[in-house]
Amino acid sequence: MRARPRAAVAALLLALAAAPAAAQDLVLRGATVMTAGEAGTLETADVWVRDGRIAGVGTALAVPEGTPELDARGRWLTPGIVDPHSHLATGGHNNESTAAFTPEVRIVDTLDPRDREFALAIAGGITTQLILPGSANLIGGQGAVVKNRIGEPLERMVVADAPMAVKFAIGENPIRVHGGQGRAPASRMGTAAALRERFAALRTAGEDDRGDEADRILRELQAGRAYAHIHAYRAGEMEALIAIAREAGFTIRAFHHATEAYKIGPQLAQAGIAAVVWSDWFGVKAEAWDAIPWNGPMLLEQGVRVALHSDSVDITRRMHHEAAKAVRYGASREQALRAITREAAWVLGLEDRIGSIEAGKEADLVLWNADPFSAAARVEQVWIDGRRYFDRASADAEVGP
Repeated sequence: MRARPRAAVAALLLALAAAPAAAQDLVLRGATVMTAGEAGTLETADVWVRDGRIAGVGTALAVPEGTPELDARGRWLTPGIVDPHSHLATGGHNNESTAAFTPEVRIVDTLDPRDREFALAIAGGITTQLILPGSANLIGGQGAVVKNRIGEPLERMVVADAPMAVKFAIGENPIRVHGGQGRAPASRMGTAAALRERFAALRTAGEDDRGDEADRILRELQAGRAYAHIHAYRAGEMEALIAIAREAGFTIRAFHHATEAYKIGPQLAQAGIAAVVWSDWFGVKAEAWDAIPWNGPMLLEQGVRVALHSDSVDITRRMHHEAAKAVRYGASREQALRAITREAAWVLGLEDRIGSIEAGKEADLVLWNADPFSAAARVEQVWIDGRRYFDRASADAEVGP
């Protein structure tokens, strides 16, 4: 007799949250290795992990005698999946909606490292995510880059030296939240005016006036030490924000959701702004009516850096399906893989550390039982910094008959 559903889920979560295996050197032999790097996909290849990093990738790798080996023949190995837009483990407390500008608040202050959503994410191959404030405010606060080191304290999960991510939002959300309470912004015109006024006030304060914590965060943006991540749907609004950023002296790292980005691909490519998009969500509200599933592939053709995101706990567990859908609408397999690994790592400012299976990078790896673009693919094992944090066999045994 199998465990009842609720008990089975509880047992699975306990298994996932158990103490991870100690980091050790390891060589995975004979896998189909989807590097997401310059080498592309390698058949029957080996990956050598040493001291938490990738020490070598190739065929019949020579490694020090005594290095543990894992037979990965018939399996697929990918970099850990990177989700560049998540709201995991916030318990719904991700909007400080009492004011239109709250750059001083931090999402890390509401994260619960024991939240089951981290365990669900790693079971889907997610090793890193950018957890952001919500979209109630024009500037809603600071995000946090988190590695899914489940079972560890929060300070071990947060990537403390990742570039600061500052969340902006334009469009229906802040207009509805603040306009509905009788304060600005109550229109798209009001949104643009409020942003210009806020940065004008920062200039008036002068560089010698340190101001408060909110001003300090905005100065970090202007100095290029923080990245602007902007929730946006409509093409015209994205163009307006590009102009405002130029006037205010900060750089936009990415437009998130960006359902009409395909209309302004050349402008995004010229400005070096990434588009962080869904594979096929559309029609969820009025400003998404012109969304199309060809958005990502069209942007790729226009030379734009494209990453896929979840914005949903459910999608977080199935990011490989998002990549597969991108292939359905015209992306190559390599482009789709990079959209959930290497390009997503760039959005976080960590492309030199994670996002591909290349020598010197952190050993964030996912072993699959089948082609990850297959609907039947399941994650078998996940390593973060060379330490195994998920093992399917052990998790299944916990909820077996």
